[in-house]
Amino acid sequence: MAFLKDTEREQLRQLVKACLLEISKLKIELKKCQKESSKYQGQENVVLEKFKEDFQEQLIKKEKNIKELTLNLKNKDEEIEELLKIKKLFQAVTSKPKRDLTSFQTQIYLLLPEQEDVMGNLYTHIREIGFHELTSDNFEHALRNLERKGYFKSTERSNDIFWKKIDRD
Repeated sequence: MAFLKDTEREQLRQLVKACLLEISKLKIELKKCQKESSKYQGQENVVLEKFKEDFQEQLIKKEKNIKELTLNLKNKDEEIEELLKIKKLFQAVTSKPKRDLTSFQTQIYLLLPEQEDVMGNLYTHIREIGFHELTSDNFEHALRNLERKGYFKSTERSNDIFWKKIDRD
């Protein structure tokens, strides 16, 4: 019986030895897998960082593009506003005279601003529009005629005469 026990022990020892050998092979394989995994994780991180950088670059380009488009939009809005002013002036200059006014008086009435102002400022405004040949005296005479016909009202305040357009359609 002792002989059987020795064989069993020997078999058991060989079995343990085979298991230890298998364990050490598995450890070596595990280390290889860990190295490959860390290598892939490193590559994954590199790819992820590259993706982040590309995304940031695209984001910066898009923001720059948005700023340019916003500026273009602002410039176009300013151009449209200027064109609308020109359209309004053109319509005033080419409109039919009001029934009790001359063509010139109608143009003066339509081209002057709505807000109350002194004659000097109104005269400057009308000259900037294009009435370069108009003298200050003729302009004042036209304003007085418009006042007489009910299109303007003058009021004196602190030695200045203020003129206010009266809305008459």
